[in-house]
Amino acid sequence: MKQTFLRLLLGPFFYLKSRWAMCLLLLSLIGFLTVLTQVGGILLWVSLPLVARIPSSRPVKRRIAQLFVFGALYLVSILVVLPFLAPLNGRVPLPWFATSEIPLKTVNLGYCLLARNYVRPPVRQLLERVAISVSQQSPGTTVQYLDANFPFLNRFPLLPHLSHHDGRKVDLAFLYQATQTHQPLSSPPSPIGYWAYEQPTAHHPQPCRSVRSWLRWDFDWLQPVFAFAEIDRERTALVAQTLLNDAAVQKIFIEPHLKERLQLESSKVRFQGCRAARHDDHLHVQIQ
Repeated sequence: MKQTFLRLLLGPFFYLKSRWAMCLLLLSLIGFLTVLTQVGGILLWVSLPLVARIPSSRPVKRRIAQLFVFGALYLVSILVVLPFLAPLNGRVPLPWFATSEIPLKTVNLGYCLLARNYVRPPVRQLLERVAISVSQQSPGTTVQYLDANFPFLNRFPLLPHLSHHDGRKVDLAFLYQATQTHQPLSSPPSPIGYWAYEQPTAHHPQPCRSVRSWLRWDFDWLQPVFAFAEIDRERTALVAQTLLNDAAVQKIFIEPHLKERLQLESSKVRFQGCRAARHDDHLHVQIQ
């Protein structure tokens, strides 16, 4: 029973007999991990000579040992190696957890584990300033970020984003409250921060009503899951306005109906266009 479960969990590794098939699987995994994390594909490639030396007469134990070696190498790289090397490329990691001094954290630790939490030092300094200011004006409020950038190389795409490639951009989560009670919520309704869209009403501007784009996902079928929460206009507007008051901020992307509802009058507030992802589930912030 135990072996059957492991075979289901690790299926492709057990049933591929051909060397060509195994090579194809490895190349696919390397490509997937490179797109997802930038460094994961390289780490998998580096781990291959190590895992090839693992002796075992039982395929199940050998595959588990190989996965453990790769996982350990990856975790050490994320926790120790990348934070050491990334500053050589002019990027630093954003904090994983909030503190009383710096109330700034990620919405989901997956962003950090996937090395998608790197920015240029001025961006981190900006977010720290904003987080401190917001918490002083709204005690107990923590600023939370989503996707930022990878640790290395300009122009390396952080999919599905079109512009998160130079360390100057970061997405921030909206702040939410319970729909029924209007009590502040500590985290977005979506576990990843994205896709819980604030829908425009009939009298709000909707420039993309009849436009379709492969990146402008609506996920209408998913929205009822998030119905228990709604945007906290006061606190979200506070975050946005604090950003706008900072000279380092070049622009913020947000949907036109939310610009109107949050009363954001600055020329720094822009519409990203109908060919990009929706921005009524997060704030896109970039510096000069």
